[in-house]
Amino acid sequence: MKFDVRKLYKILPVMMRQRVDGSPRNMKAMTCFRHRNRLPERPRLFRRADNSWQRFSGLFMVMKIVVLGLVFLNGCHSSAVLMQDTTSPRRIMINPLESGNTGVAITWRNALDVQDNFVQFGIAHPHPLNDLSGFRRQKADSRLDTINYKGTTAVYKSFRTNISDLQPGQEYLYRVGSDSKGWSEWIQFDLPEAHPDSALTFIYLGDPQNDLKSQWSRTVRQAYATAPDASFLLYAGDLVNRGYNDREWRDWYEAGDFIHRMIPSIMTPGNHEYEYPDLTPLWRTNFTFPGNGPEGYGELYGACYYIDYPAVRVISLDGTTSEKDEHLRSVQAEWLEKVLKNTDKKWTVLTLHQPFYSTKETRDNPQIRDAYRSLIEQHGVDIVLQGHDHAYGRGMLDEGARRPGRTGIMYVVSVSGPKMYEIGEGKNWIQQQRGNTQLYQVVTIRDNQLNFKSYTATGEQSDEFTLKKTPQGNVLQ
Repeated sequence: MKFDVRKLYKILPVMMRQRVDGSPRNMKAMTCFRHRNRLPERPRLFRRADNSWQRFSGLFMVMKIVVLGLVFLNGCHSSAVLMQDTTSPRRIMINPLESGNTGVAITWRNALDVQDNFVQFGIAHPHPLNDLSGFRRQKADSRLDTINYKGTTAVYKSFRTNISDLQPGQEYLYRVGSDSKGWSEWIQFDLPEAHPDSALTFIYLGDPQNDLKSQWSRTVRQAYATAPDASFLLYAGDLVNRGYNDREWRDWYEAGDFIHRMIPSIMTPGNHEYEYPDLTPLWRTNFTFPGNGPEGYGELYGACYYIDYPAVRVISLDGTTSEKDEHLRSVQAEWLEKVLKNTDKKWTVLTLHQPFYSTKETRDNPQIRDAYRSLIEQHGVDIVLQGHDHAYGRGMLDEGARRPGRTGIMYVVSVSGPKMYEIGEGKNWIQQQRGNTQLYQVVTIRDNQLNFKSYTATGEQSDEFTLKKTPQGNVLQ
């Protein structure tokens, strides 16, 4: 017969008294306990003629230790059961391929002893998944990354694979794992339409960085609630505070949860993803980006790249190396000019972490402006999405950035996490601003218009503007 130690633990307060008399209340409690658990009558050794308990405090102390030990072991057993599921895929992430409406890259983590993992995918349908004959299975590549952080070394194993040549505008199902080690749940994602005049909506998030699970989570979840049909998320850097700290990455994943498995993410690294001059290896453990950055510069992989949609090119520059390394800054400038020249897309979105124009009083980034501003003005970049300054500010500057106006390039700085900086005095480039507020932005591009809305973490609209593309350039409305 299985004995429930929790029942015994409930009666301990009665059993553990120095002297428990034979009152009806105590005797009734012991009698009920004995009958419920089918225990024998109390041995004569424990009785007195008046049916009261003797003083056996030492013996009862031993009993207490034994019972507490059983409770502890029972808890350990439960924890062990929970921890047995170590070979299930986790931290599943999708990123767009270079052609953002024809495929995704899927990345996930698994245990070190897992040899082979796969992705299984097909067109989504509403029926139970009993027949998988129409689904494709594809083996994933694996990699090991060794991370040294504050004297501790850890090795992580990740898997990744690209699924390409998919149908634009279609909804797909996928799962990752294996028959022998277990699969993830089935996950759905949508691809944008192929027609250039179709609407493209995305969510833009400034620095998450701090208190990721406790406070930033509400921002990204509210963003998803506002725009569940977004084609991608765009992160402007500083996803975590310490890029080598895997616990912070765990919190980042848990905060976004299923959102990152369903909506592809475009992200550019911030200075907090660096222990300069090295970008944390966890960036490439966690994410998979197109390898179309400057050729021969592996250190810029995953930081400097572009992704195309039918009417939009999204470009990521590495702001940290642009700020600190003259050579890599010139390499990126040369690459950027080629990428801007060789496109037929109607709209160009540029993202980097450190802003061209800062909102914080003590910050300024002349190296970035000197390297890139003339290029993006010459080749018609429409909007620059940035982070770093932990506040919200936006301004449209005419050519040469002489003054704010209603034509030219729109520069935006935003923040989604709870860390905040004051907005500086005399920042004349700013046309709209907001401080001490967690925000997310929803951007929709359709035909000749770009609509931009900023929302607070509680879902209230904070700012809005529209850019209209004309033969003379963009006009702010």
